[in-house]
Amino acid sequence: MSTLRIHPSPAVGAQPRGSRFAAAAYLWLWRMAARVGRRPSAPPIRNVTAEANQVREMALQVKHQDRRFADELLAAADRHERLYG
Repeated sequence: MSTLRIHPSPAVGAQPRGSRFAAAAYLWLWRMAARVGRRPSAPPIRNVTAEANQVREMALQVKHQDRRFADELLAAADRHERLYG
């Protein structure tokens, strides 16, 4: 046999004085401490030629299975290089 004990919940507004302020201050300090030493990350530098070459290599690998798809990949690599390079 087991016994279940139910404890009544405290009345609404029964929090100690200043507890919300203290919680907000603690949270603010925690967030500020987390920012210390963290630098905003710069977006990665894109190497358009390298990206196009990777797509070309993939096209050469797929060339034996599907010639049309390989041609589409080669055209996409050229277009990518032309637009962004």
